Amino acid sequence: MKRNEIETKYTWDLTKLFPDQQAFDNALAKAKQGLAALIAMKGHLADTKDHFICYMETKEDMERYLEQCIVYANMSCDVEPSIPQNTMNKAAAMQVYQQAMTGLSFCDVELIEAKEAIDSYLQDEACSDFRYPMSELFRTIPHRLDAEKEQLLAEIGEIATAPAQIYDAFRMRFDPVMVDGEEQFLSDATYTSFLFHPDVEVRKQAFTNLYQEYERYGNAFAQMLKGHAKGQVFNAKMRNFSSALEASLFADGADQTLYDKVLHMANEKYKQARHDFFAFRKEQLGLKEQHTYDLLLPYIEDVNVSYTIEESFDIIRKALAPLGETYGKLLTRAQEERWVDCFPHEQKVGGAYSGGCHDSLPYILTNFTGNYDSLSTLAHELGHSMHSYFSRTTQRPLLSDYRIFVAEVASTVNEILLNNYLLKTSDDRQYRKYILANLLEQLVGTLYRQPMYAKFESHLHELIEQDQPVSSSVLTDYFIQLSKDYYGESVCIDELEGYKCYYIPHFYYNFYVYKYTLGMAVALSFVKKIEAGEVADYLAFLSKGGSESPIDELVHAGVDPRSDAVYDDAFTYFEDVLKQLKELM
Repeated sequence: MKRNEIETKYTWDLTKLFPDQQAFDNALAKAKQGLAALIAMKGHLADTKDHFICYMETKEDMERYLEQCIVYANMSCDVEPSIPQNTMNKAAAMQVYQQAMTGLSFCDVELIEAKEAIDSYLQDEACSDFRYPMSELFRTIPHRLDAEKEQLLAEIGEIATAPAQIYDAFRMRFDPVMVDGEEQFLSDATYTSFLFHPDVEVRKQAFTNLYQEYERYGNAFAQMLKGHAKGQVFNAKMRNFSSALEASLFADGADQTLYDKVLHMANEKYKQARHDFFAFRKEQLGLKEQHTYDLLLPYIEDVNVSYTIEESFDIIRKALAPLGETYGKLLTRAQEERWVDCFPHEQKVGGAYSGGCHDSLPYILTNFTGNYDSLSTLAHELGHSMHSYFSRTTQRPLLSDYRIFVAEVASTVNEILLNNYLLKTSDDRQYRKYILANLLEQLVGTLYRQPMYAKFESHLHELIEQDQPVSSSVLTDYFIQLSKDYYGESVCIDELEGYKCYYIPHFYYNFYVYKYTLGMAVALSFVKKIEAGEVADYLAFLSKGGSESPIDELVHAGVDPRSDAVYDDAFTYFEDVLKQLKELM
């Protein structure tokens, strides 16, 4: 399908961000002007309280305009990368971003040198909004370098991000999949839909056609991953961290105790429940051999569930009704105001995400195909967008961006509320089986699969830190080893499975994936409160943005992510859901 074959109402409306090219050019020009003004302030950022306020507000405005341009250009390329103007806009915006990174590298050093004066300014109510950002900056003092070295790190920043940019720009063509004698289009976006097909040859062919291309370019992907990890390790060493992991955790105010806790709970303490789940699937399907390309095959008979995009919005509004009237009206706006780019088409990037910026709609990209996964994904991304909406409309730009550490909480709350609603509103035994089965898939994907990915990510960085050789075979062999331990004896691991480590974009996000598990565990705690009528604390959390540390935001909302009980409850919940389904079967 081509983009021009899709009805306009099912595509996002980027004109609400920039109505035309001239508007984009004007915003980029303002970003450049702001950057020049900031550079001109060098040496005088904190001479007086007024100088300090002027610097903070000018920087906020510059970043605001630049973010608009970057977001618009990236989203345009994600759906229409072949349009030259889109790629030109992206290059132009990223050029200014890199200029800002290098040109403003002096700022943090200068502010730290003026810490005593700034501390006095922060006592004034006029500077109250700057207290948390400054406390976060001053927390980094032990890991700061002199001005010359900071400048050097900023200049090589573009090199360090090159692997992720190359991965993002990499577009592969896959052999089509033969279904009932007809060729069907295979892409990263459509791949999952083939795994639901009842014909094992269709599933196997889709798996083979996809991953043999990743195998073909295995050495290139290995170098991309290696380059990304090397950049993280180099930056951590330069900033006096013991590891790239410690540096990543420091940014969130977390430590390795929390990280290790999440991985231990999933990969060790509760691994038997995971193996029981995969064995249960195999038994229900009556398979002699169960491969990874069989793991989305429905094992609940006589349930033919499909949804239109309109039906999905209606279901989600009802499921999220406990969050209140305002939340529900925003969901309607999301549909009517074209926040969502709905359907897959040629050249469109795969997967799904929530995007936008402080001055735009909280846009969503998804590749809706009408199955349960599409419904759940839409609910998930709407959770992100509602989090962004509440934060951006409550906080000023400087304080509106929430940390990645808490980014998966709101999305997961939506998914759990959706599943609970579907279970409560149906007395159809087969349908309840279907929902429970899909809930288990969701829980496996967040509670279990992400810590397995996190283990791979940690291993990759450790290889770099220990100066060990990193080749495609080293990475794929280790991923196969992890997969065998993850799935247990009931799943056959094919040779191409190792190349799945190149399929996962989150490995370029720098120790991100464990946060899915943390988010799920925390979300389950929030859902208990929401369904008991305790909604205020959760909505307050959504509105915090980046005005507090992420752990403080959760603790103040009544959920402490450092508590063992949060994770014990989450993994016990998984065991309970599996038990319910077994009893129904």
